[in-house]
Amino acid sequence: MSSNHFFTRKLLLVRHGLTDWNNIHKFQGRTDIPLNNAGLEQAEKTARRIEKWQVDAVYTSPLSRALQTADIIAARFQKKPVVLDDLTEVNFGTWEGLLFREQLEKNNESLLKWIADPFFYTPPGGEEWDAISQRIERAVSAVMGSEHRHIVIVSHGGIIRALLVALLGLDPHTVWKIKFANCSLTGIDIKEYETSLAFANDTMHLREPYAGECLPVW
Repeated sequence: MSSNHFFTRKLLLVRHGLTDWNNIHKFQGRTDIPLNNAGLEQAEKTARRIEKWQVDAVYTSPLSRALQTADIIAARFQKKPVVLDDLTEVNFGTWEGLLFREQLEKNNESLLKWIADPFFYTPPGGEEWDAISQRIERAVSAVMGSEHRHIVIVSHGGIIRALLVALLGLDPHTVWKIKFANCSLTGIDIKEYETSLAFANDTMHLREPYAGECLPVW
C-alpha cells in the first residue's frame, strides 16, 4: 500500500520578511511595521524558492509585514492570501517599540523573567498564554477545516512557535528555544495517524549566491 494513502496535508510555515524594527531589535508585536527593502527582497526569494511546490492556499496574519510577504508568495501561484486575524503576532503590551538591548542593559527584571519563559511571563499589558493558545486553536481549525492539501501560513516568530505547540504538542515553556529567522521555512507533515516536523528554520534561499533551481522544499 502506498504511503500516500495516509497523507493528509503539508503545512509550510513562513516567518515574515525583515523590517527596520527587526534590524535594531525592537519589540514589534501588534505594532504594524512594514517590510523594508531587504524584507521585500527576502519575500521575493522565498516565493522563488517555493514556486515549484504545489500551493493550494496561502493564509496570513493581517499585519502588513506578514501580508506583504504573503502577497508576494501568493502572486507566484495566481492566488490571493486568506487573512486570519488569529495569526496576528503576540501582543507585547508596553514593551512594543522598546529596544531589547536597552531593556537588557537596564537589568529589567520583567524582561529577564520573560526571556526565561516567554509564553508564561506576560509583559505588562501583554497577551497571556491562554488567550494566545485559544486563538491559535481557532486558526488551526480554520486551516484544517479547508480541503487544501498544500498550505502556506505566513505569520510571526511568536505565532509560529505557538503553532508548533498546537500542531506537534511541543512544550510551550521551551519552544522559544527554536529559532525562526525572517522568511525562514518550516515544514509540518500531517498524516492520518501522526503529525511531524519535517524541517525548521530553512533559510538556504536567502544565502548568496542562490540560483533558485537546486533547492527543493520537500
